[in-house]
Amino acid sequence: MFEISLRLERHQYLATEILLDELGAVSISVIDAEDHPVFVEDVDSTPLWKHLTLTALFVEDIALEKLQNPIESALAAPIELHKRLVEEQDWQKKWMQNLQPIQFSERLWVCPSWLTYPDPFAINIQLDPGLAFGTGTHPTTYLCMEWLANFPLQGKTVMDFGCGSGILALAAYYLGAKKIVAIDHDPQAIQATRINANKNNIDDKVMLTVLADKPPEQICDVIIANVLLLPLLQISKDVTKSMAPTSKIILSGILDQQLEQMKQVYEPTFKFDKIHSKNEWLLIEATLN
Repeated sequence: MFEISLRLERHQYLATEILLDELGAVSISVIDAEDHPVFVEDVDSTPLWKHLTLTALFVEDIALEKLQNPIESALAAPIELHKRLVEEQDWQKKWMQNLQPIQFSERLWVCPSWLTYPDPFAINIQLDPGLAFGTGTHPTTYLCMEWLANFPLQGKTVMDFGCGSGILALAAYYLGAKKIVAIDHDPQAIQATRINANKNNIDDKVMLTVLADKPPEQICDVIIANVLLLPLLQISKDVTKSMAPTSKIILSGILDQQLEQMKQVYEPTFKFDKIHSKNEWLLIEATLN
């Protein structure tokens, strides 16, 4: 087990947290970098400390540059990372004990493979933390899963852009989509999605997994992109090639304060129909103008 630590400003915390999740951290914690007593106002709210020390645990050794480059790019600021080997204390058992089934609607659950399904008659997706981001615990993943569970997907074609672990693609399948296209820039995410699809007995003829540099020419009824601000801004023009006038696009992975940037790039082409929020993170429902 390896521990990575870095010092952050308060406003840098949430973006760094989701990035480290995406890069494979199995545990993330924060403490005050200057020993002030106040932490949060409410459960799940943003830390109030001005300066934070964030610590992330990785099961396997990871090169610092693999973390530093994407974090600095996302924050547009230099950071200093520290790494140390953590003595074996049966960490796997510890984090397994902390993971519990997550319910997204009356009929949709995500459950680690070592636990019994809470509701055997519901849709139960088996998903373990591992190669790529996305077990349902992050607010953006929760927002997307909740949206999918409440939208009629029967017979529709769905694109999961930035599929990570494949959690959204798997949910779309079990919620009735006839075809799913799971796309990611990271080959490790494609591998994770395929592994999780196999674990959940999903036919690879129904779920297509492809790298983002080779996107299929496919018109989709629903496109869901749960990534970060920069990739969302970058795909704003290209994504229209996969949309019909009746298609919906779901954009998530952005913070409240980033909404205006999204509007500046998307609103000439797209209409923002509805915005959902959870713990400062947003989900935007949009259609073509």
